[in-house]
Amino acid sequence: MATLPASWAAAKFRLRGSLLVSGRHWPCLAPAGRRRVFSTNKEEPGKAIDFGDSRAAFQSKSTFELLRAWSVFQTCAIPFVVRNCDTLYNMGVRILGPTFVHGVLRRTMFGHFCAGETVAEIQPRMAQLQELGVGGILDYAAEAKDGELPEIENVDKDHEEETMGAPRSARLYDYKGEKMCDANAEIFKDAVRNVREATPDGFAAIKLSGLGDPRLLERMSTCLVEMARLFEKLADPDSSAQGGVQKPNNLINRDVKLDYDTFKKSWTRFFAVESEEELRAAFLEIDTLHDDLIMYHEWSTSLKLSEINTLVRTCRHQGPLYRAALDAEEVQLYHNMIARVKGILSLAQELKVRVMIDAEWCDIQPAIDHIVLFQQREFNANADHPLVFNTYQTYLKGMNGKVLRDIEQSEREGWKFGAKVVRGAYMVSEREKAEKRCMESPICETYEETSNNFHEAIDTILDRPDTEILVATHNRESVERTLQKMAELDVDPSRVGFGQLRGMADHLTYTLGRHGYRAYKYVPYGPIDEVVPYLIRRTQENSSILGSPGVQEERHMIGREVRRRVLRF
Repeated sequence: MATLPASWAAAKFRLRGSLLVSGRHWPCLAPAGRRRVFSTNKEEPGKAIDFGDSRAAFQSKSTFELLRAWSVFQTCAIPFVVRNCDTLYNMGVRILGPTFVHGVLRRTMFGHFCAGETVAEIQPRMAQLQELGVGGILDYAAEAKDGELPEIENVDKDHEEETMGAPRSARLYDYKGEKMCDANAEIFKDAVRNVREATPDGFAAIKLSGLGDPRLLERMSTCLVEMARLFEKLADPDSSAQGGVQKPNNLINRDVKLDYDTFKKSWTRFFAVESEEELRAAFLEIDTLHDDLIMYHEWSTSLKLSEINTLVRTCRHQGPLYRAALDAEEVQLYHNMIARVKGILSLAQELKVRVMIDAEWCDIQPAIDHIVLFQQREFNANADHPLVFNTYQTYLKGMNGKVLRDIEQSEREGWKFGAKVVRGAYMVSEREKAEKRCMESPICETYEETSNNFHEAIDTILDRPDTEILVATHNRESVERTLQKMAELDVDPSRVGFGQLRGMADHLTYTLGRHGYRAYKYVPYGPIDEVVPYLIRRTQENSSILGSPGVQEERHMIGREVRRRVLRF
């Protein structure tokens, strides 16, 4: 049975005064028995949460750590450095040597954002977080070096256009690639064990793109998206899906219903059918609620990637779905990947460690969502708390609708819904890909629209009592808004966590932890020569965040605290 660590599963909460958030007083709770360094400095009843109190926020930091943080933020705010950090790093290694360059990085960028290179190094840092009321989300951040990845033939551009959103692989998968995926699975298992040892109430973060070839995930995603489009076409033959600008996956209408007459009329337009009895039997098999209607959740639940190849052999026209179906070799590779995922999650279940599945780019995300949903059905069932958490990127249009559909599916099927909600990454690249493919952009048009989407998804989850959420944000206003919503809905604080990257938004994380909330740091670790590519990529992906008003505010707070310490007032 999938359960949380006993410290959370059997947690009893004690009153620690009350907090004033946006004019409302409500209890400040902390799990019984949790070690806290602030026990001699309890918050007074009625005291407001002040995220701007630099002295309280950084009291656990040494002056050196604050100066390092200020210097890192200053450096990351220089556009030239961010754009060319990979070139500067490679040049430094060639001229000065890796020993010197890595020695400098250990004391600067690596030391600021990462917890260490080995389990022995990260354990004292995780213990320090626990003393501050903060949990860890461990992420083994090492990335494959050039030359280690299996070579796969590039995709023909004509085929890329035909596949409606995902490059088509040459279907030549090297066993060396499978060996690498097996090795990655062992690394993720080590991360699960490390969570158990170093931060028992934390999470292990895994990326499914490390457990199977990304091109296979793209093929799977194309297949799943085309099946979603097929459902829309079957239910509403006159819909806009029949022509015009192609809609991205997140904007396909999944709220339509399909009765038998419509199913029969539409199905025979696309597929050859031997008899009406065969067609009726297929309809009844999909209609699991036996109400003579097929809803999207029934349609998607019936999807088996291994069977779509058989289905498309009856296609009247060889369109995108026909070309997207997986062949026998790809189906086997898919099963191999699922076996790796199950191996990791089975270990996590045994050790009572929660697992957070990271979101990735749009071309592979449908496959990730599909896999995670099936794992949640197994590992989050018959449990008091979710073991497997999916990630929702709310910079994608219509994401609140997906959140609601998944919650409703968990309620129907009797498993626990767990989610990490983020604004998201890959924004610029996704817009560019959509434009090149003559598709509607899947990305919200403005930051305000993204924030509204983000807050709506959080509200939807908070409003459903049998759910858990990790609010992953560096935005102070979003944290304060979530606290206010929790107060309005009288939400049990044990259902809600807040997460920030190590080295960023410390004034949010440590303040939340001090007040008894479930606060977490996303903690990368791994050998420095293998983690540097990760740091470079994250720096470039998050360049807009590193120059945002929130980071500027944190930099000013750090400067204010350093001045206070130096000048002693």
